[in-house]
Amino acid sequence: MSNKNEQNNIPEEIDLYNLRAVISKAINNVVMNTFLFFKKNAYKLVLLLFCGALLGGLADYFTRSYLAEVVVNSNFTTNDYLYSRVDQLNNHFIQNKNKELPISNYKKFSRIEVEPVIDVYSFVSNTTLNVANNAQNSQNFEMLKLMAEKGDINKIIEDEITSKNYYFQKINIISKEKVDEKDIKSIIKHLNKDTYFDSILHLNIENIKERIVKRDSTISQINKLIQSYSSSIASGNASVMFKNENSEVNSLINQKNELIQKIEQDKLSLISQNKIIKENTIVYNKINDKGIANKLKFLFPVLFIFLFFVIDYLKYLNKKSQKA
Repeated sequence: MSNKNEQNNIPEEIDLYNLRAVISKAINNVVMNTFLFFKKNAYKLVLLLFCGALLGGLADYFTRSYLAEVVVNSNFTTNDYLYSRVDQLNNHFIQNKNKELPISNYKKFSRIEVEPVIDVYSFVSNTTLNVANNAQNSQNFEMLKLMAEKGDINKIIEDEITSKNYYFQKINIISKEKVDEKDIKSIIKHLNKDTYFDSILHLNIENIKERIVKRDSTISQINKLIQSYSSSIASGNASVMFKNENSEVNSLINQKNELIQKIEQDKLSLISQNKIIKENTIVYNKINDKGIANKLKFLFPVLFIFLFFVIDYLKYLNKKSQKA
C-alpha cells in the first residue's frame, strides 16, 4: 500500500517542480527583456525625460497662477451664507467676464473657492467662540458620535455637511497675476454686502457699546460704594469688617471683577464681530499648486514615457500579427 501511495505522490511532485521552473523562467524572461528594453532605448528615455521636464517647466511658467488664502469666520449667520456668496461671486469670475464688478482689478481673478479649517475639538467645545454654550457643545458632540457609528469618522469630519459647521473657513482666491492687499480687501467687502445682515451688524455693535457704557457706569458706582466703606472703616464707624469673605465689600469687589471681564469680552466682540464675514489672516500671492497647477514639469515626463511604452508595445503587437 505504501508503495502505491509513493507512486501517486511522484507525479504531483513533478508537476510542482515543472510549475516552479516555468514561473522562474517567465520571471527571468521579464527581467531580462525589461533590462534589454531600457538598455536599447536608454538615450530615447533620457531625451523624453529631459524634453518632458523642459516643456512642463515652460507650461508651468506660462500658465502660472497665484493663490491668496483668507481665513474668515461668519457672524450673525451660518456658513451657508458664506458658501452661497462665494459661489455667486465665482460664477461672475467664470461666466461674466465682460460684466463690471465692484472689485478692485477683478479681471485678474480666475476663480474663488471656500473650504473649512478642520478643527474638531473647537467644533465640539465651542472654544473659538469664547461662549459657554453647553447645550450646543453637547449637540455637536452627540451629532459626531451618532454619525461616526454609521461610517468612517475621518470621512464624516471632512463631509460637506459637517465642514460647513466649522467656525473658521478658508477662502482661496486664485488670480492670473499678483494682486495687492486692496484687491483682496475689495473681495471681502463685496462678500459682506447684505442689507439684512448689515442692519443686524450695526444693531449688535450699538448694543455692545451701550452695554460697555452701562457696565462702566455700574463700576463707577461700585467704586464709590467701596470708597465709602473704606472711609467708614478708617473712621471706625463701620459695622462691617473688610476682611470678612461674606461682607458686602467683598461682594461688590467680585461684582466689579465680573463686570470688568464682561467689558473685556465686549471689546473683543467689537473687533471680531465688526463684519458679517470677518477676515482673520490673509496670505498673498502664493504660487498656486492646487490640482495639477505648477506640477506639469513632473507630469509631462511621466506622460511622455507612458506614451513611448504604449507606442512601442503597439509596434511589437503589429510585428507579431504580421508573422502569424
